[in-house]
Amino acid sequence: MIKKLLSNNVKEFTMLRQILLFVLITTKLAVGQYNLDYFTSRAIENSPLLKEYKNLQTVNQIQKKINSSQNSSFQVSLTGNYLFTPYFNNHGDLITTDPSPEAIGYDINIFDGGLYSAQLNVEQNLFNGKLMGALNSQVEIQDKYYQYQLILERHNLEKEITDQYLNTLQFLRLIQLSQEVATNLDEQLKLSRMMVEKGFTKTQDYLLLKIESKNLTVYTSEAKQLYRNSLFQLYNLCGIQDTTLVEIQPVKLSTFKAMPTSNFIKKYELDSLMTVNQQLLFETKYRPQLLAFFNTGVNAVEMQNIQQKFGMSAGLNLALSLYDGNQKHLTRQQNLINQKIINDYRLFFENNISLQRKNLESRIDSLQKNIDVLTEQIQDYQTLLEISAKQLEQGNISMIDHLVLWRNFINLRKNTIDLEVKYQLEINNYNYWNW
Repeated sequence: MIKKLLSNNVKEFTMLRQILLFVLITTKLAVGQYNLDYFTSRAIENSPLLKEYKNLQTVNQIQKKINSSQNSSFQVSLTGNYLFTPYFNNHGDLITTDPSPEAIGYDINIFDGGLYSAQLNVEQNLFNGKLMGALNSQVEIQDKYYQYQLILERHNLEKEITDQYLNTLQFLRLIQLSQEVATNLDEQLKLSRMMVEKGFTKTQDYLLLKIESKNLTVYTSEAKQLYRNSLFQLYNLCGIQDTTLVEIQPVKLSTFKAMPTSNFIKKYELDSLMTVNQQLLFETKYRPQLLAFFNTGVNAVEMQNIQQKFGMSAGLNLALSLYDGNQKHLTRQQNLINQKIINDYRLFFENNISLQRKNLESRIDSLQKNIDVLTEQIQDYQTLLEISAKQLEQGNISMIDHLVLWRNFINLRKNTIDLEVKYQLEINNYNYWNW
């Protein structure tokens, strides 16, 4: 009869577990599709760093237009000058272009007596194709760099969110385990009380079950609080302005196919391109610099007949560097050294990634084997518990021995949950490096 009651209780518990929502502290849990994809998408949507890289790409494209305006477009400006150079002891004439021999003032051959100028100036750089090519390449490389940083940060964010999600899920599974055990103990308490009333079992056995049930209640409350804290930390990482307690969904990760080349290495490729580009920009100053200019307006050394001093001028300004202390050769040497430094870091990081993958593969394999062993032990313990329950009914073992077996079974289930979460975390870690 007791066996039949226990069997019915197990069936009722299974149905109850499928339809009931568990309670966190005194707050009812919200229901919804709160899975890993939901939290990852919210984190990507709210990340200020991802938004910054997108904005920096826009800023970089504006810089391309600025480069074109500075080096290819006409530069138009308006200038005005007034120079006052008085002469003293000059028969009362303070301003003149023909001072007397006794006059005191600046040499007329240098200052011509003064300057009155108002001009419209137009300038245009010629032969700047190499310069513009190097500047445009710089913008393109910088744009690729921001795009790479955006993708890398997203990759980092996905790993961080997944790690926190798995840690939160572990607390949830511990809550579910404690509730499963609590339900079973409650049913056993009911049966034990009935058996005590009918004189089939001892009162101390009922009290031992009751104490065990109270201890489990305390553990469940602690697990719920840990889940609450971990869930709110997940909210913070995702930038979610919410305090609703929700039940997150289970997740099962799998390892990605091994990548032939790592995306982490792209950083060193971009660093190398940037170093080469900086050298190209530096060497553009050794090319002929030709500037075409045009100006028009007034330009006079005295106010007399200034209305006749309006005019215009145009010309070319050529500059060519002949010798600057062999700077070109020296900067090329610097560039080669910098390229070697970048390559050394790249090779070191490639080796590190390879070691990380191999180590993680070994750990994942070891954890899987340990999980398989624990799974077999759980099955054996379930058989032992069934046997123990029968012996308890027949009075062949004490309630204490039965509870010790139960505690060992619960600890085994906890260890299994812990290993399964570690297994998922290592898979996430492997997928992070296998990118």
